Amino acid sequence: MHRFDQDRLASNDARETRRSAGFLRSEDGSFIIFGLFIFLLMLIVAGMSVDFMRFETQRTRLQSTLDRAILAAASMEQTLDPEEVVLDYFNKAGLGEFIDASMIDVYENERLIDENYSGPSDESLTSRRVEASANMTIGTTFLKFSGIDGLGAPAGGAAEESASQTEISLVLDTSGSMSWGSDSGNSKIYELRRAAKKFINIVLCDPAYPNRTSPCVVEDGKVSVTIVPYSEQVLVGEGLLGYFNPTDEHDYSSCVTFSESDFDSTAITPTQVLQREGHIDPWSDDYDAGGDNNRTCQTDDWREITAVSGNASTLRDAVGDLGAAGNTSIDVAMKWGTAFLDPAAQPIVDDLIAADKTDEDYEGRPLDYDIGRAAKVIVLMTDGVNTNQHYLYDGFHDGASPLYFSDHDDSDDVEDSIRNPKGTADPEDDEYYWLFASSYESYPMDRPYGEGLVPVCINNYNFVRPWRWDNPSKCTWEEGPGATAMDYADLWEEYSWEWWEDWDFLPSQGSRHRNSEKNDRLDDICTAAKDEDITVFTIGFEVTTSSATVMRNCASSPAHYYNADGLDLASAFAAIAREISKLRLTN
Repeated sequence: MHRFDQDRLASNDARETRRSAGFLRSEDGSFIIFGLFIFLLMLIVAGMSVDFMRFETQRTRLQSTLDRAILAAASMEQTLDPEEVVLDYFNKAGLGEFIDASMIDVYENERLIDENYSGPSDESLTSRRVEASANMTIGTTFLKFSGIDGLGAPAGGAAEESASQTEISLVLDTSGSMSWGSDSGNSKIYELRRAAKKFINIVLCDPAYPNRTSPCVVEDGKVSVTIVPYSEQVLVGEGLLGYFNPTDEHDYSSCVTFSESDFDSTAITPTQVLQREGHIDPWSDDYDAGGDNNRTCQTDDWREITAVSGNASTLRDAVGDLGAAGNTSIDVAMKWGTAFLDPAAQPIVDDLIAADKTDEDYEGRPLDYDIGRAAKVIVLMTDGVNTNQHYLYDGFHDGASPLYFSDHDDSDDVEDSIRNPKGTADPEDDEYYWLFASSYESYPMDRPYGEGLVPVCINNYNFVRPWRWDNPSKCTWEEGPGATAMDYADLWEEYSWEWWEDWDFLPSQGSRHRNSEKNDRLDDICTAAKDEDITVFTIGFEVTTSSATVMRNCASSPAHYYNADGLDLASAFAAIAREISKLRLTN
């Protein structure tokens, strides 16, 4: 090869090398390629959004259809087969292919309806629960490019109706502060009466018209209400208390003193011994016991418990009569409220039916906790906090007291004395303070309490006094009638705590449960109620922050606590009543 040809070939190779290197260094057109990749990703993301929107639309449609179907099927007024009702809803919605009978469970009175159980035949229907699930697979348009050919859209839920067997305790504060004015401009007790009447109308008459008293659409015997008014104590009522097992030292009043352990249980059994509270007056400054408002257990008729009633008129009247006076014992009231929801009270209700004090439809109430899915509800309302609750020590409810009395045959006067009043006196001196004479007398030292022959003297006013030497010339010796120790139960009816405490030689007769102790007891009984699946609604009526905390802790959940003032107390009661009455959708 000529040298010329060699040079030409070398030149061509150099040009090709330069051309290749230039191409590799060139950036022209690179943005177009990057843009194509971004555009492709945008299409994929947009497509995913379309697929997800389609998925959510179909899933929502499936779930809403299922919700409507199980609600209709769970109604106890539904006469068709609940399973067929659910399937029919899906078929009508064009979704029948996504559910079948194996995906539906129906429970009546807690029992699964299957081939071995065809529903209640010899018992009333107290609850129906329908559980169902459905599943739809939605094909994808764009996600398939990512390897996802379909999205599963599950739906599920359960609906139940059991409000046809509902037991309610309405526990209402009637303490003295309820007479105060509320934010509405009316008294608190006025607002409570108005709100509680509306509550009764909703649960017993017509949920749609809370102010209508007739005609009532709620079926008789399906809902029972117990009203428990409370202040420092709960007045059970002598008739109602007689169906329990109270001590019988007096019948001046009918309140009960509970021990600390009593608040650990919802029950008060008919055989349980209940310590009747002494008819005590811890408030009077005078020695003589004061009127009813001075008693720990006040005896106004409107304070009595109205037990297990379905008569809306009777219950409205009971609410309309409520007054306001006394301290506040939320814990004691809650204890009685739970007692009339506990199955242990069934013999009590049977006695009330036999005495024609409640309707025979309530035979067997309160229903057992584990049968029939009965709704058991407490609505507990207060406008304050737990305050002092006075009580007697053991040994001071009945039996012989240190106070002795003697009624002489020739006098209508009752001669009272206290044995050994000076405390430091020699007991053998048998020295007494004679109340009629306002002085100490030691005669007769050898015949205490007027036994044997005693002087009967006529004083300067010709008033007969046994054992009194006002005018010895007018005294005769007669057989003394003797003296009797006054029973504690009668002593507290006649004399105040102030009188007793004036004698420093006498032992302490009683004490008081204070706020913190009563709050602990309230917490115990609220816990016991919730442990038995009793739904606890609480209402704080213009209360302090600390009181709201106590009531919120008692409620079944924070959502079951209502903070109300005079302007919305009725709304709070109405909301709770509708919550009790409505058909529940769960899961």
